Amino acid sequence: MKLSQRDFKKIQWAALLLIGCLLVAGLTVWLAVKQQKTARQENLRHTAAEREIAANLIRARNEEQELRDKIIRFEALKQRGIVGAEQRLDWVEIINQIKKEHRIVKFDYEISPQRKADAALIPDGADAGGLSFMASQMKLTLTLLHEGELLNVLDDLRNQAPAWISLRACQITRQKTSPVAAVQPATNAAIQAECTLEWLTIKQGSNT
Repeated sequence: MKLSQRDFKKIQWAALLLIGCLLVAGLTVWLAVKQQKTARQENLRHTAAEREIAANLIRARNEEQELRDKIIRFEALKQRGIVGAEQRLDWVEIINQIKKEHRIVKFDYEISPQRKADAALIPDGADAGGLSFMASQMKLTLTLLHEGELLNVLDDLRNQAPAWISLRACQITRQKTSPVAAVQPATNAAIQAECTLEWLTIKQGSNT
C-alpha cells in the first residue's frame, strides 16, 4: 500500500503529536532518574552527617569522661600532698617513723635542693600536660638484715610520703660482720644499701 502526499498530510500532525509525547515522556523519565539520583546523594549526605554527629558526640563524651578522670586523679594527688610546695618536715617525720617501725640500725639520708624534673623522670618534660613537675633527689644509706627489709622500707616510703617516689638506683653490698649482732646474736651477716630516690611533686601555679 502506497501513501500519497494527501495521506502524509493527514498523519503528519498525529506523527508530530506522537514525537512530542515521546519527548515529554523521555524528559519525564530523565527528570525522575535525576531526581532519584539527587535524592540518593542527599540521603547519603544526611547519613554521613548523622554519623559524623554521632562520632563527635561519642568523642565529646569520651573527652568529658577523660577530663573527669583527670580531675579525680589530680584531686587525689592534692589530697596526698603531691601537688603544691614540698612538705619536707612531713618527709622527715615519715622517715623517722619508718626507721622506728622497722628498727633500722643505720638510716642516713641527704635530700638535695628541689629542681625541675629531668627527662629520665618525665619523658615529656617537666612541663608536660601544662603542669610543673619538680624533683628532689635523696641519697639513702641503710644497714639492714636482708633485702626484704629494704623492699619494705621503700614500699612504706612510696605509700606514706606526700610525694611520688621514683627509685633511680640501688646498690647492695653484703657485710661480713653485722652491726646488729649484739641485738640478734644469731645474725652474722647484714647488707648495706645505698639508694638514690627522686621525690616528685607538682608545683602549684597558674597552670594547675
